[in-house]
Amino acid sequence: MLSEELDISPARALNLFYNTETCKQLSDERIELYLMSDKYIVDNIINEIRM
Repeated sequence: MLSEELDISPARALNLFYNTETCKQLSDERIELYLMSDKYIVDNIINEIRM
């Protein structure tokens, strides 16, 4: 979904994902980001990249 939203290769999207705070938050049980939809997480990543 990230690669489609940003019109980039899947490999580049994966690299972007692994270097975001959102990725770190997905494994933090206190934040519970893992309960959110894929679209919500992709939007979060895009917003983080734009900052």
